[in-house]
Amino acid sequence: MQINETSKDPAKISAMFSSIAPRYDLLNRLLSLGFDSCWRRFAVKQLPKIDNAKFLDVATGTCDVALEIVERYPNAKVVGVDFSEGMLELGKEKVKKAGHQDRIEVRFADVTSLPFDDNTFDASIIAFGIRNVQDYRKGIEELGRVLKSGGKVVILEFTSIQNRFFRIPYRFYITKILPFIGEIISGKKGAYKYLPSSMLEFPGPEEFKKAIEETGLQDVKYYKLTFGITAVHVGTKP
Repeated sequence: MQINETSKDPAKISAMFSSIAPRYDLLNRLLSLGFDSCWRRFAVKQLPKIDNAKFLDVATGTCDVALEIVERYPNAKVVGVDFSEGMLELGKEKVKKAGHQDRIEVRFADVTSLPFDDNTFDASIIAFGIRNVQDYRKGIEELGRVLKSGGKVVILEFTSIQNRFFRIPYRFYITKILPFIGEIISGKKGAYKYLPSSMLEFPGPEEFKKAIEETGLQDVKYYKLTFGITAVHVGTKP
């Protein structure tokens, strides 16, 4: 799947992720040096502790976040959505294998037009997906719209490195090493050129915090993880 390095066309992004779906989990572990699981666990911990909670996992992919949620919150139920059919098929298989079909519903949906009523969920979470959205502010608005008052929006995403000592080796890794390894293992050349550019172009944590606030969410805060490679932003619906 060839894709322009800066393209955010939804159809192209969806097709790209479907094309790399079979090797997606393996590549995540390898290319993040195993930190991706830690980052997701930290993000999931930011969800509110509510009895019989109903959570929305957007850009659920292969359902790693959804599965983490039901393991951490025994009475919670999760709706996981994604706009990549290839990812969803693998996600459904993982949910079935884990025996959580009764607690995790997996369905097709786009974050900029979620098929849910207002005030439906106790919290929404998106991990490594918002940077791929053409209009990410619209996506954040939708993440908030479907929440009950007081609900939390949790966003885990790669960010621009602030640490000047780590910035140069990090940039070299994601622009040179990551695409090389990714293309060899996945066999898909275009995807692993797009992903580094999408990471480098995404706003820094303070700029992104302001964008979240502009959507109407309140008490927005963020946590930088692993030298600032990723950040978890949390906002509250009034």
